[in-house]
Amino acid sequence: MNFIFVSTTSKHNKEYLELPNKMVFEGASLNFLVSNLEVLEEIIEKHDKNETLFLLDTEKKQGLSLYDEADISNKIDYKPNDLTMEAADLAVINYFGDNIQSKAVAIYGTGNIAFKVALRLSERNIKVFLYGRNKDKIRVCIDALKQVSFDSSLIEYGNNKTKVDGLLSFVSAEEIIGEEFLAILNQTSICLDGGIGNFSKQFIKTALKVGHEVRRLDVRQSQEIMEGYIKSRFSSRFNNIIGRDRIKGISVVAGGIMGLDGELIVDRITKPSKVVGVANGIGGVKNDADLSNEEREKIKAVQSYIEQGI
Repeated sequence: MNFIFVSTTSKHNKEYLELPNKMVFEGASLNFLVSNLEVLEEIIEKHDKNETLFLLDTEKKQGLSLYDEADISNKIDYKPNDLTMEAADLAVINYFGDNIQSKAVAIYGTGNIAFKVALRLSERNIKVFLYGRNKDKIRVCIDALKQVSFDSSLIEYGNNKTKVDGLLSFVSAEEIIGEEFLAILNQTSICLDGGIGNFSKQFIKTALKVGHEVRRLDVRQSQEIMEGYIKSRFSSRFNNIIGRDRIKGISVVAGGIMGLDGELIVDRITKPSKVVGVANGIGGVKNDADLSNEEREKIKAVQSYIEQGI
């Protein structure tokens, strides 16, 4: 099958851009960035062939959701912002390695991706300092992050006295990160431009000169996550796990199906290998001491049947 990726952007200066191919399942897939519905229709018309699947951006940017607008059946939705977040997360943890918990990073931005990256890194016990152009938005983001973070002390306001081991930016403005941000960086820090074009030329030149690692975020770092998502939409093994059935006339459930009080829970609905227990009717499993004689007999009958088929 051929895969074609089409995403959109919150920036207003690009109607069409052919991005580097995405390597999916060891094959090169076309990858486009558009912000115009007419351009999307042209791409579909040109590339809509047999065995082609379009992965279309479902996130509404500039009022446009490509997935909602495309009038085709051979499509699935995907969320590029989430892949960007995953790529940024991987870039940071791979750079720091085993010492990640002792690190601190500055994140410039208060939008969707910046917020998600801040939450993810704080959940890895990295100290996160938030910066941005709008103080009110910074306050709102920090308050929200502190509410949902496992450790609210890991989310703080950044200032010119802050010291960090990494600087990440996720805004649409160009060259917003100037030389003044070098003052907050410890030695050999990672500087990751997630907004593409956020770092000024002088910042990049000086950062490289003093030994920092300066990168432009490459979303292909999260391509294996994309592959897993595609697999889960078409050939997920979970389809063989979830369901409700009857064995020897006894009702069984698996894979998160809410069992009624007294229904048996098995490990998988297709070719089960064992009885997990008896549903308590509210999503849990009854304690062994609470089982009735009838329920115990049901367990024996179903388990015996399963073992005969193994």
